[in-house]
Order: sequence, then C-alpha cells, then structure tokens
Amino acid sequence: MHDLFVQVIGGTTLVGEDEFIILEETQILWTREGRGSKLVGRHVWPFRFTLPKQVQVKRCGTGKHNLPPTFAENGRTVYIDYRLLVDVKRGDFLRLDKTLATTFGYEIDSVSEPLSELRQLAYTEEIPLFGPGEDPYGWKVFPALTVKGTLSGKAVEVEITLAISNPVCPTYPTTYAIGYPIPLRISLTSKDTQALEELAKPTGVGLELVRSMASGIDAFDDNSFEKADDHFFDSAGFAFWWSTPQADPDPNQAAPNTKELRGELDVPRKIKPTFLFPRCSVRYTLELLPLSAPGWVNKSDTQNPLLSERVTIVSRQAPGMNVRFGVPLIPTNTFKQQILVGIRDYLIVSPATGD
Repeated sequence: MHDLFVQVIGGTTLVGEDEFIILEETQILWTREGRGSKLVGRHVWPFRFTLPKQVQVKRCGTGKHNLPPTFAENGRTVYIDYRLLVDVKRGDFLRLDKTLATTFGYEIDSVSEPLSELRQLAYTEEIPLFGPGEDPYGWKVFPALTVKGTLSGKAVEVEITLAISNPVCPTYPTTYAIGYPIPLRISLTSKDTQALEELAKPTGVGLELVRSMASGIDAFDDNSFEKADDHFFDSAGFAFWWSTPQADPDPNQAAPNTKELRGELDVPRKIKPTFLFPRCSVRYTLELLPLSAPGWVNKSDTQNPLLSERVTIVSRQAPGMNVRFGVPLIPTNTFKQQILVGIRDYLIVSPATGD
C-alpha cells in the first residue's frame, strides 16, 4: 500500500445530469512517502470529520449557503446525498487501487422561535391555551376576508378571519417544529344565520400545509424560484377543526351571527425542514382553502387559496417547551378569571410598543 486516505463527499444530482459536488473534504490516514519499510500487520487509523454549516457553491455567486440535508424521494428529479469513501492507493500498476464507500444521512438542526409567555405558561401548567384576545403576542390574526357565493340558490356573503399561532416577537419568522401542532382559530360572520350554520362546520373549512420544492440554479432565489428548472407542490398535511362550545357565559363570546372554530395542524414527522440551497430548496406555506358545503357555490376563484402565508418548518421545538396536542384554546369564563387575574398583575405588556 502506498497511500490511505478517507473522504467525505456531498453532492446534488438532477436526473439526466452529472453530480454537482457541494462538499469535499479529505484526510490522509497513512502514506508511504518518506517511510523506508512496507506496512505490515493489522493497523487502526481513527478519523473524524466536522461538517461545515455553510459551503461555497461554484457558479452560484460568491456567498456561502447553509449545507442542505439529505434528500431522496421516489419520483423526484433531484437528490442530495452524502457518502464516506476510503481509498487505498497501491502505487503499483500491476495492482489495482481499492475504494470502499458508504452513504450517510445529514439532517439540519434548526430550532423554533420562542413562544409568548402566556403560551409557555399554558404548556408548563397544563392549562388550556389562551386565544388572541388574551394573548395577542401569541397569535397572528389576518385581515378579514369577504367571500361571496350562493347556498341552495340564495346569495350569501361571509366574512372570514383566520388566526395562527405566532412567535412572541413579530420580527421573528413564523416557525413550527416537525412533530408538533400548529394551534389555529377561525371565525365566520354572516347576516344569514341559516347559511352560517351550514358553512361554519369543521368539515367545510380547509387549511393545508403545502410544500413547494424547486431544483436548479434559481431554486434558492425567493423572487424567481417558481421559474426554476423543476418546481412542484404537494400536500404536507391538513388542519382539523372543532366547534366552540355553545354554552359559554363569557360576555366577550362570539355574536349570534359569528361562528368560531378552533383547530390544530400537526406537522408530520416524516417531512424535511425548510431549507434553501441553489440546487434544491424546500419551502412551506399555510393555505386557507375556499369554503365547502352541500349546495354552496363560490363566486370567487376556487382554484387558488383564499389566503397563503409562508412559514418556516424547523427540525425541533425550542428547549423546555412541553407542547401538547388537542388543547382547547379558550378556558371557560370561570377558569379564565382564575388564571388571568394573577397573570395580568405581573405581565403588563403594551401591544403597541412591545415594552
């Protein structure tokens, strides 16, 4: 044996093209150069690689990009893989060199943004979550949408307001961890209370987590990724909803012409977190779908969502957050009073200033 070295190689491959190397690191474990005798007996060479968080990608500008995770799905036109190679160089044209290779997986370590204090309190004390009225920092409430249509031939107009859970600071990106729920709330308002009863059912409201994937040089650019070599969408999950209890003595409860639904969207464990890379990128959006009910006909565009919000999916929840599933978003009026009286005495926050 003349030389022994080990390599870590990472690359992206588009179907029909040669592999594009994004990572290549080499360590020489042993060389005969400068040594008089041959290598005899059994030997062990320990080695260790520390993968960089960012890499320079040729032909994609001068900036560095975060190292993407392993990506391989049936039916897709792009793959990202990492492999470990051990090369034995014989140094003799009569004896062939030898290479051993194996693949390994690389995953991104990304963490969700911190939650509001009231959300953290609810999870820690195992009490029901507070809604947007009690916890304005814990929610992002979208402007009301007006939807027009006909129900059994009768013209109906409905106003829809969606709220999704939000990090404590508005400047933080909206992040959700794989394997955890996204708390939701939606309200529907209409002068036609009979139509409202039909439209404001859990089966008639759709909210979808949509994954978009782009490959090619434009995949990294938010302004042009839809023009990438290959760009497609698929569903990563749907929200499930339940009705607000009718008997609630809270004076701030919904008016008779308003119906509220609470919900959750469980982020699947099998999906990849958000990542942006010049050769392959994965993004996610929450999309509110048009209403659906027997006899309901939308007058607006039914091919596009009513609302679309870009979100970031991360690999793990922030440390110390014991997030639970299926938690009602609003306590009963009596329970609210017991909790809020003590909380608001020490948690005095101005929504306008953030002080």
